[in-house]
Amino acid sequence: MYSCLTHKEFNPDIPLVLIADDRTVDYFDHWNITSLYDEIVTDILDDYPRHRVSRRFWASPKIWAMSKLLTPFVIFDTDLVLQKPLVDFFDCDLLYLHRELSGPYPNIFDVEGPPSFVWDEEIRKSFSNCLPMNCALIGMFNEAFKSDYVTAYFNYVLDSTGELQYANRNSQRMTPENSAQIMIEQWFIAALVEYWRRIGGREITTKSYSRVISCDDYFMPYDPDLPASSVDAELDYTFYHLWGAKKYQNDRSNPFFQKARSTLIGATRIVENSPYRDVLREPFGALIAALH
Repeated sequence: MYSCLTHKEFNPDIPLVLIADDRTVDYFDHWNITSLYDEIVTDILDDYPRHRVSRRFWASPKIWAMSKLLTPFVIFDTDLVLQKPLVDFFDCDLLYLHRELSGPYPNIFDVEGPPSFVWDEEIRKSFSNCLPMNCALIGMFNEAFKSDYVTAYFNYVLDSTGELQYANRNSQRMTPENSAQIMIEQWFIAALVEYWRRIGGREITTKSYSRVISCDDYFMPYDPDLPASSVDAELDYTFYHLWGAKKYQNDRSNPFFQKARSTLIGATRIVENSPYRDVLREPFGALIAALH
């Protein structure tokens, strides 16, 4: 609800479309959330090759949808609240949420890809030369780049187990077991940008929606010599992301649950001050009550 209503506030002229399967639409219907969308699309995933995609690549339906859409378009996760107009970022080829350090990402050679897959050596260098791009928000404005990205993504993901072949038993202390997805989605897209520029000699412009870098458990400024707190104003101004909530959503003693609960309850004005407040009053009240 917060994500949809904030989008309508900052981007009143940009239609909001829900791309989902029928099961998800039914769930959204139950909470009156589908009323917030300008269009509902369910057939784009009809031919999604789920039997060839490991659950470790959980974001693949989003990339599949991207493969079917023509640029320009912007896709963002339903748990992401964006607080700046998107139109301010349309003068580029690729828009992403923010950069991330590659420390928690797996070594590309430690992830089991599809049979007989071999990384191109120049792409390997490109991985070393870039910082991953968080793709909770992704804007594609260059059809050739989008096509390259989604084609390469599925060339890797289809029939891949995504399992990590750790270099040693302590590697998992740095790299989560489910990190194959962020490697091929977020680190690879940054590597492809670097590859286009360095090897292809093709101009490609990129923009970060928020000028911060995500670390293991906090955000830092682009200038690493500045204190982490220097990005607080930037984060408050640009976005809120309920990333990873499924890990603690039923654990009220978890500090992350308590912090998220405080944030969500403190933002009830988003619904209360919206023109949709009457439509959402009953389901919204039930959701907020469940947090107490």
